[in-house]
Amino acid sequence: MNKWHITNIVLTILFIITAIFLWLRPYDGTGAVNTMNVKLVSLAVLIVFFIFILLVELLVYLIVRK
Repeated sequence: MNKWHITNIVLTILFIITAIFLWLRPYDGTGAVNTMNVKLVSLAVLIVFFIFILLVELLVYLIVRK
């Protein structure tokens, strides 16, 4: 298995662990109660962040492939 696959597996595991943590914590970082809306916004921010990482990976892959 090459480094690219290992990196993607690690990122997937990191995403899942972070998403579970954000969903199950009773209070957010400021100490406010974690309501359903706050949970969804937190997960949306996490998803946008990981989409950015995915796009950077794709760009690097396309550059390396040439």
